[in-house]
Amino acid sequence: ETRSPYRDYCGWFEAEDATRIRDALLRGGGMHAEDAFTFVEGDATVSNVTAAIRDIARRMQPEDTFVMFYSGHGGQVRRSGGPTASDPDSMDETLALYDRELLDDELSALFDEIDEGTVLLWLDSCFSGGFAKDIVSAPGRMGIFSSEEDITSNVADKFRAGGYLSHFLDEAIAQGLADDDNDNSITAIELSQYLHERYRSDVKSARPVEIVRTEMTLGYQHLVVDRGSIGAYDILFER
Repeated sequence: ETRSPYRDYCGWFEAEDATRIRDALLRGGGMHAEDAFTFVEGDATVSNVTAAIRDIARRMQPEDTFVMFYSGHGGQVRRSGGPTASDPDSMDETLALYDRELLDDELSALFDEIDEGTVLLWLDSCFSGGFAKDIVSAPGRMGIFSSEEDITSNVADKFRAGGYLSHFLDEAIAQGLADDDNDNSITAIELSQYLHERYRSDVKSARPVEIVRTEMTLGYQHLVVDRGSIGAYDILFER
């Protein structure tokens, strides 16, 4: 496809987001380097992402935590089968990978292959809140999404990041700013609270009166956190 200068600009930031979160998890999340999969540009294909999730699923143990972070373009497509309990608006949300869009239903099916440990899904993309009903529907899962399912997500130019969520997660985990009680661990409620406060203070729409997404406009962006069955004081990361 023909790439516009704007798309190239955003794509560079999105690649930086991916490496930023990987490094944050290595420094402050207890992740081992050999367990990190980082896909940017041409490597971010559906087959590569699928293979990585399945590889991790085979190796997951009850005490392990799986984190998937995505920064990029999110979209919506109309469901051929009409509304469902997880998509009452008759829309599927998508993640734009290098070769095609990955549907929320496809990602949900992949996550169903993970039957051990804790699963965290972090999406920094437009309409990402629509993944909540599809993904956070089984025990041990928690989702953090950069916007509601009918709202676009803004580019975080002020932080030189593809999205605000990646920058705030880096602060929370790598810098330990979410460790509110300074006990060298970050709980689900500490991470949620930190991100909510950062969004309230720094994320403003260009046109905040436009609440619901319409064609070619920005809505008022709100963080979506769904802790599912993850308890508020369950520890996510040991520092």
